[in-house]
Amino acid sequence: MNKQFAMMAGAAVLAVAGFVGGSALNGAEAQGAQKAPVILIVDRAQLIAQSKAGKTIPDQANRVKASVEKELEAEAAKLKKDIESFQKNASLMSDEVRQKTGQDLEVRRQVSLPQRAQIMEQVFGNAIQQAQTKILIESQPIMKQIVEDRSATILLDRSAVMYAAPETDITQEVLAALDKKMKSVDVEKVSLVDVDKAIQEMTAAQAKAQAEAQKKK
Repeated sequence: MNKQFAMMAGAAVLAVAGFVGGSALNGAEAQGAQKAPVILIVDRAQLIAQSKAGKTIPDQANRVKASVEKELEAEAAKLKKDIESFQKNASLMSDEVRQKTGQDLEVRRQVSLPQRAQIMEQVFGNAIQQAQTKILIESQPIMKQIVEDRSATILLDRSAVMYAAPETDITQEVLAALDKKMKSVDVEKVSLVDVDKAIQEMTAAQAKAQAEAQKKK
């Protein structure tokens, strides 16, 4: 889980608009023309991993994932029971009903259940990323204020820099202010309802794409 969280933290850092690596915060143009640029560095991955709010994410994420996995396990148990019931009563069914019931169960076993598990991971990942994004959004005014206070002209993310002098790194300063401003962040709960909704949206998008492709032929 920690490895997954770290990877997602990196993904969220790259996803937030406004402070992408290499973005510039310009001061007065007249001053910029006369003085060398003042460059500052911030490590946004650390803002997520080390902030008080960021540290509330992993435990919440574990609980959310355990909850939806429990739902999936219940669905798998129900499918197993339905298959056993079908095998027991198949001889009493008409050929048409037996064939249709068998096909439906096979689709649930080979397609529906695995697909739900796969989409669950995506929905779960999105929930974590949204929580991480909230932290970065809250940190933006803090970073902007520090840049202005130091008369800096450029703020770069640590991931975009090979080396920087320690005094240019404002990460700890941002963390201190962020911890006063934001103590925790909520990870949205995920359920099979959310998973099924995501599947429906994906299926609808695929059908639309196929229809448009057919029109072009």
